[in-house]
Amino acid sequence: MRFLLAVVFALVLPSLALAGPYEDLLSGARKECRGCDLHGMSFKKADLTGVDFTGANLSEASFHRAILKGAIFDHVNADAANFNLTDLTGASFVGATVTNALFYEAQLSTAKFDGANLKGARMQHARMTRLSALKADMDEVVLSDARLNSANLAGASLLRANLLNASLGNTKFDGIVMDNANLQTVKASDTSFKGAKITLTDFYGADLHDADFSNASVSGSRFTTANMQDVKTDGAQFTDNFMANGQVQ
Repeated sequence: MRFLLAVVFALVLPSLALAGPYEDLLSGARKECRGCDLHGMSFKKADLTGVDFTGANLSEASFHRAILKGAIFDHVNADAANFNLTDLTGASFVGATVTNALFYEAQLSTAKFDGANLKGARMQHARMTRLSALKADMDEVVLSDARLNSANLAGASLLRANLLNASLGNTKFDGIVMDNANLQTVKASDTSFKGAKITLTDFYGADLHDADFSNASVSGSRFTTANMQDVKTDGAQFTDNFMANGQVQ
């Protein structure tokens, strides 16, 4: 009997010793991996609900189709990571680096990206209702056909951002800096651009009715065929823009 037990322990203990944070995360045995080095690891279709990855290295990692509800990615390095088709409802990326990351058709409702670096991230068709990205770097981000309703991007940088045909109703872009951006055919009723600095941006065919540009500075931009019914412009400065009525203002 003792011999059999010795054999069992000899077989089991080495496998337990070999188990690391990656294996424990996949098995569900571990719910936090703060500061872990998970560069290039694959978590495809894994259920990582609520896992704390704070400060981890997730560069080039794949979370394709993973369940990540309420997961914490604060201050991670997730450069070029794959979050396509993930469920990131309520997840937190505060202060994270997610440059060139992929979020195609990701569920990002109520997620937080405050102070995050999203430069070059691709977020086409993502669902981002009530997302927060205060003072985030969103330069060159691709948000075409994204659903970004009732979100808050106040103070963000959106240089060369592509929001073609995105839904932006009731979203706050207060105090943003936007240059050479594409907002063609966006649905942006009741959207706020208060105090924003917008240059060389294309609003062709955009629905901007009841939008608020109070105290904004807008120059060199195109509003041709846009719906600007009841747009608020109190204290705003419009310079050299092609307006919806065909005039240059």
